[in-house]
Amino acid sequence: MKNLEEIYTRLEANKKKRKEINKMLKDELTHHPEYQDVVDEMAALREQKKSIEQNVRAGVPESRELDDLKIEIATDQEILADVALNMYAKNENVEIVDEYDQTWYPVFKVSFKKSN
Repeated sequence: MKNLEEIYTRLEANKKKRKEINKMLKDELTHHPEYQDVVDEMAALREQKKSIEQNVRAGVPESRELDDLKIEIATDQEILADVALNMYAKNENVEIVDEYDQTWYPVFKVSFKKSN
């Protein structure tokens, strides 16, 4: 099995190559007049869409509740992940059975963070 540094080096090299290719494609697209027209039209439509959404939200009293629910859901997901990780660390069975008798198992993700 390869060590972490070899895999990391290969990953970073591929990310750098992907970034260079994307930059090249973006440069090519900026020189294409039809593309720029479409981008400008999309920006205008996005602004129009945002304005319509804000007007509708202002007229619907449940929109404030929706914002509170988003925060509560994010908090509950974080708590669920913490409890599952603690159970896993204690070698306990980590699964959830929902109302449809579906069994859910956790999927753990490892990511690396640069130290300062």
